[in-house]
Amino acid sequence: MKKKLYILLFFLATITFLYTSSSTKTYLGRFIKWRASDVEDFKKFPKYEFEASSKPFYFFKKFENKINNIEVTKSKNEKVGLIDILEKSETTAFLVIKNDTLIFEKYLNGYKKNSINTSFSVAKSITSLITGVAIDEKLIHSVNDPVVKYIPDLIHTDSKYKNLLISQLMDMRSGIQFKDHDLPWGDKPKAYYYPNLRERILELPLEYEPGTKFKYNSYNPILIGMIIEKVTNFPPAKYFEQKLWNELGMEYPGSWSMDSEKSGMTKMESGLNIRAIDFAKFGRLVLNNGSWNGKQLISKDWMNYSFNISEKYKLPKYANDLYYRNFWWIYANKRNADYEIKSIAGTGHLGQYLFVFPKEKIIIVRMGKENKKVDSWRKIFVEIVAYIKNDYAQ
Repeated sequence: MKKKLYILLFFLATITFLYTSSSTKTYLGRFIKWRASDVEDFKKFPKYEFEASSKPFYFFKKFENKINNIEVTKSKNEKVGLIDILEKSETTAFLVIKNDTLIFEKYLNGYKKNSINTSFSVAKSITSLITGVAIDEKLIHSVNDPVVKYIPDLIHTDSKYKNLLISQLMDMRSGIQFKDHDLPWGDKPKAYYYPNLRERILELPLEYEPGTKFKYNSYNPILIGMIIEKVTNFPPAKYFEQKLWNELGMEYPGSWSMDSEKSGMTKMESGLNIRAIDFAKFGRLVLNNGSWNGKQLISKDWMNYSFNISEKYKLPKYANDLYYRNFWWIYANKRNADYEIKSIAGTGHLGQYLFVFPKEKIIIVRMGKENKKVDSWRKIFVEIVAYIKNDYAQ
């Protein structure tokens, strides 16, 4: 009798494992079947869809063929032509915009202007913008509010959550557990593939005291999304659509991925799926300090706060001039007690880049299938900006 029971239990366990590991409704099934994340993932996740604008905004166009021929730094000892490195690096879209004028536009490696590009972590920076709107509208009182004011159930997970502020989430100083590896028990794949992100968030303890150190963590923007969802009573993607998407004159339709149909949580950490030219419009919004064609979509106070840096936000481990604030990467020179911002960036997996150069009024968008062929895309962007500044008629 016991032997039959063991056989039955083994059979049931086997069936359960096979279902779990093959169904993309489960985390393990997604991890096994979908494997490593890639630029086609927007086809796998359910999504909240946005319509193209009936009155799209178009950048002026004045293409400078000279840019095709400039040489940029591929590696420490190697210079190559820009077009050559774009083709060989699996770049899919590369745009350069100065003073609202599109001066360079290339689509490569099977992509066209109307091809969808997924943001990966550039979405974190867009999350910063929409959070600013929620604060401007006083739906969220302050970035200094404790997170448990909005998500009180966290206190049952770890009592130290009472010390976690919204600002610490956005500065990547939350202290929330994040096992930064790609194995199935790691948090990188769980934050990406978990079919119920709200449930996952409520399982996470703190691994260090909030505010004490920087640690990049994809759960942070998801928790911000939960707060936005709580104060607006609808999905963060819908709030984003109403407050920003519909205002920016998007040329094409787009979408924001959700964790699953059942849960319906917006993937704030990674899942904005739009065209490269429409990504550039977020750069324009940043460049214009939250204003769009005379309408202040995001307050100047929020924009100034986002890029107000100090030594506290410096990341010497990554680069001597790099800071992280409010879900943005900021490159700056320190001048006595002041900081001169050189560039502001949203960056994502596989080399998705939205770079804004405030002083030069330049936006650069690079989207791609991988990020392996060059030492530093940022260095290439800086070289292009220098070329435009020095050799392009102002």
